[in-house]
Amino acid sequence: MKRMFSPDRPWMQPAAPLAAGLLQLLHGSCSFSALGLEHLHQALAGPHSCLFTTWHAMFPAVVHFFRRLDGVLMVSRSQDGEWASRIVHRLGYRTVRGSSHRGGSQALRAMLRLARRGHHAGLIADGSKGPARVAQPGIVWLARATQRPLFPVAMAAHPCWRLSSWDRTIIARPFSKVVMAFGEPLYVPRSASHESLELYRIQLEDTLNSLAEQADVAARRAGGVPVCSHAIQAAWQVQPRPMDKK
Repeated sequence: MKRMFSPDRPWMQPAAPLAAGLLQLLHGSCSFSALGLEHLHQALAGPHSCLFTTWHAMFPAVVHFFRRLDGVLMVSRSQDGEWASRIVHRLGYRTVRGSSHRGGSQALRAMLRLARRGHHAGLIADGSKGPARVAQPGIVWLARATQRPLFPVAMAAHPCWRLSSWDRTIIARPFSKVVMAFGEPLYVPRSASHESLELYRIQLEDTLNSLAEQADVAARRAGGVPVCSHAIQAAWQVQPRPMDKK
């Protein structure tokens, strides 16, 4: 049955562009707000590329928000990963294939090269198979190797659907309230030891879970600063308007 729905089957070729279009239509109907917008501005206004990470459950809305950013994502080599790769390509991303279970070392090295060339890089903090909301060490290693700031991102939507997958993927319902929560950047020094990397991993995990809770509360209470549903435009909303300058 799984092979019948392989993305390589001729009758499945239109599925990826159709899914990408539906995701854009769905999120285009939603109203977006942000918490910690100054951190997003800091990430995109800097002279160098940076790293972004989120939980697997939040992937659909987050990749929509950061579309057309000349970013690169790590996607697993599984069939589900192939589907995800084809969909995010339609949103303007490059992909590197690998996960902690298969091809992870080569993929991280490829991400390292692309980040050093100026591409923003995104990695799912809890990996392709979980456990859910438990950060894996790969993104912390990448932050140390690239010497780029690592920005945690979480989201919530109200109302939303939750899939029955291992991560309980969040799908915003049409016309729902979506809140993006951005945390302070995490800097991992090049001299960080193996023991120190574990402390940074725990710090990242705690931060993402805290941001997720804040986003959920804000989504239910219609909180946050209203923003465009596009990272580049939203980042510059933190700047004062010309009419506000004295």
